[in-house]
Amino acid sequence: MKRFAVVVCLAAAVAVTAFALGDIKSSGVGSMIVEVTPTVAVATVVEPDIQLVQTGQVEGIITFLVEANVPNVCLYVEASGLYLGNDPANDQVAPIPVDTTVPAIIDPVHAQPLNGGSKLAPWIGDGVPIGQYETQLTETICFQSSQNGTFNQEVDVAIVWNQNDSDKPTGMYGGKIRLTALVQPN
Repeated sequence: MKRFAVVVCLAAAVAVTAFALGDIKSSGVGSMIVEVTPTVAVATVVEPDIQLVQTGQVEGIITFLVEANVPNVCLYVEASGLYLGNDPANDQVAPIPVDTTVPAIIDPVHAQPLNGGSKLAPWIGDGVPIGQYETQLTETICFQSSQNGTFNQEVDVAIVWNQNDSDKPTGMYGGKIRLTALVQPN
């Protein structure tokens, strides 16, 4: 038993000595990893001026600002007809329809369609309503920006409506246009 007590005392003395001889400062290093995910935002910058029309085609050019932290962005358009008094609930007067025989033009300032594609976006059917405004939908066009790894630029969207009713009541007609931007996840 005496031998055990001596061994315990020696072990305690070694531990105290090792602790006393240790550094007075210590640190450890851990790692933190963050992945920045793709983001995109779209806002209207310029809306078209009021145009006069009796019958025939009328074109509107709307400018959007698209900001993304990736160089490739896919864009599509949805547009409504133009309603008297800008009132889609008015069922007394038919709206001036989007001319779906004329493709919309999606024209970024500093980007070109991928794979040699076109900036002309044909209409492919019904879109998602914007509030009470029923819409038409274009094909999606993917673009590559010439900017340094980002897509931060104005995008002009040109749409044609066809006022083909010579007895259409006079007044202000209005509608809605939506540009949607999609980015691919990493």
